[in-house]
Amino acid sequence: MTLDNLERQLQTLEKGSRFILRDDLYDLTELEQLLEKAAARKLKIALLDTGKLAPADLERLSAFVFSFYTSDTARPDFQVLSQLSLTLSSGGCRLRYFIQGQLEDSSDLFSNVELFDSIFISGRDRARPLDQLGRLAEEVSHSRSTLVYYHHQKPEENLASIGLKNCWIHLSSKAITEESEIMILDIMKNIIKNKGRLVVHVDRSLPYAFLKELEEAGAFLVFNLPPVEPASRIFRLIKTWQKKDLPDKAFYLYKEIMA
Repeated sequence: MTLDNLERQLQTLEKGSRFILRDDLYDLTELEQLLEKAAARKLKIALLDTGKLAPADLERLSAFVFSFYTSDTARPDFQVLSQLSLTLSSGGCRLRYFIQGQLEDSSDLFSNVELFDSIFISGRDRARPLDQLGRLAEEVSHSRSTLVYYHHQKPEENLASIGLKNCWIHLSSKAITEESEIMILDIMKNIIKNKGRLVVHVDRSLPYAFLKELEEAGAFLVFNLPPVEPASRIFRLIKTWQKKDLPDKAFYLYKEIMA
């Protein structure tokens, strides 16, 4: 998309809308122009980091408020991440960090969770040891940071060990069977007890009674279903949840997608 076309698209967005930019598609001056226009329209910008921008470049951009989404692939050096955190926080920007590679037990992340507004990790490409994630959740629960974990495997009872304060667990209904419903509700009960949150992506139909139990237990429901009959109870439930907002720091870029 050309800069002119992108600027015109920004003009069509409603106040408070989110817009995602990649930092490698525009030069620094163009990014400044886009952030300025977004600020004027009170848009929420998510800037996706590829490692192109130097800390000095980001200091220029920090005159505008945005969320900076980086990763262990784009920024493997924690000294650089610490510098970026200091630069961005001074302007009210948020540093969000996606763990794409292997998380080692000796990682500097465990002692540096305060650098990030949010830490994202997914089990899509590799299974993540729950005991290791539980250790990370424990660190986050004593901080101002947020941990967001996308669990792509079958639900496990000790999944609740990650659902501590400031922690969000995302789970797809594709992994939920009739036999696991009771276990999910037990997990939900323990997560809420420990002040964590569970997000259930309803990507395939689940019984209405079970969805209501999840809702009443404190789960956040994200519906990704094909059109359903308007007269059905599921339809009314979907409409209710479409009006509810998930905090930006509780999901990676797109609320509807299991990262």
